[in-house]
Amino acid sequence: MLRPSIRRCFPRRGPGPAPGDKTRPAWIASPLRRAATGGVNPQPIPFRLTPQVAFATATIALSVGGAAWYTNQDTLERSTSSSSLFSSWSRSLSGASTPGLQPSLVRQRWEETYARAAAWVKAVGSDNRLAIILAENWVELSEAKRTCAGLIASFVGVWIAWRLPARMRVGEWLAHQPLSGRAVTLLTSTFSHRTITHLGFNSIALFSFSTAAFSALSHANSGLLPRSTSRYEFLALFATAGVVSALASHVWFSRVIAGGLLKRGLTTREVRGAILPSLGASGAVYALVTLTALSFPSTSVSLIFLPFFPIPIGVAASALVAVDIVGLLRGWRMFDHAAHLAGAAMGAAWFAGGHALFERLRAAMWDGQKRRLVEQRRLSRS
Repeated sequence: MLRPSIRRCFPRRGPGPAPGDKTRPAWIASPLRRAATGGVNPQPIPFRLTPQVAFATATIALSVGGAAWYTNQDTLERSTSSSSLFSSWSRSLSGASTPGLQPSLVRQRWEETYARAAAWVKAVGSDNRLAIILAENWVELSEAKRTCAGLIASFVGVWIAWRLPARMRVGEWLAHQPLSGRAVTLLTSTFSHRTITHLGFNSIALFSFSTAAFSALSHANSGLLPRSTSRYEFLALFATAGVVSALASHVWFSRVIAGGLLKRGLTTREVRGAILPSLGASGAVYALVTLTALSFPSTSVSLIFLPFFPIPIGVAASALVAVDIVGLLRGWRMFDHAAHLAGAAMGAAWFAGGHALFERLRAAMWDGQKRRLVEQRRLSRS
């Protein structure tokens, strides 16, 4: 996440502007802070974390539970096209079938994507050269890349929303202000980027690590069940890491930093002016980086501006985490280091046990979903 500006973690108090003086410090006049908060709010600082923790917990539960259900449903619906395959998968919990991504079902999903692209070209016009090129490129993308394209499209939509007139106060819901008391912005801020540079860097990073993250989720040894796709688990990981990183940032700035500023004698108005909103998907991207680094430790990465010097991904990920630890302790103000570290920890947690828990949740739902699907098919034939 990007923190556009923060004066310091522990700024010194100084004389305020003289009466009638319209000059305001840059840290108060930040355009993002004005857009997102509508000015310095002298209300008491909210220290309660219950709304934010409850919202984060509900978001994680819905994301992971929904992803497990949709993964099972997608897999079961496609498996019924072959009765022998379906019956063998009914014994998958006892180890009778191979867990992980199933090539035959991946092929089915690709054929459906191709059919939708062909139908779109036909609707637009079969002689439309641009439509044909776009459809061909879309079909040639992997499912990981197509999933990321959808996420990036949502980023662009939110970036456009930042351009709406200030009187609409859209910015209040697109950046998370730790001292606002809001909870829903823990999620909405994950998709929010106010500058084209921030949007570009996070989109490139997301697109770059998506394939490796998909592979880690699709072929992990902890898989208990076959699957047709890893899209839903990937999205659940993205949402979970985004909310957890935003919650960590909220706790750090609303409790640690704001509490320290108040102890130093700053007024509530000054504290609210010093702590600014944060936004961006970098916490979720950090989770993908650490998941990839732990799943494929022999992989190397290259920097955009140094493409000819590959760096072991473990070294690169460790360096990023080290920089964020130093930045957090020293109060560096450009990035939201607390969010970055929480995102990295979330990726490590998903590698260590999150994926296995996801598979256990799928296993708990599997038999019930299978029975309902078989009953639906039986009724449809009768």
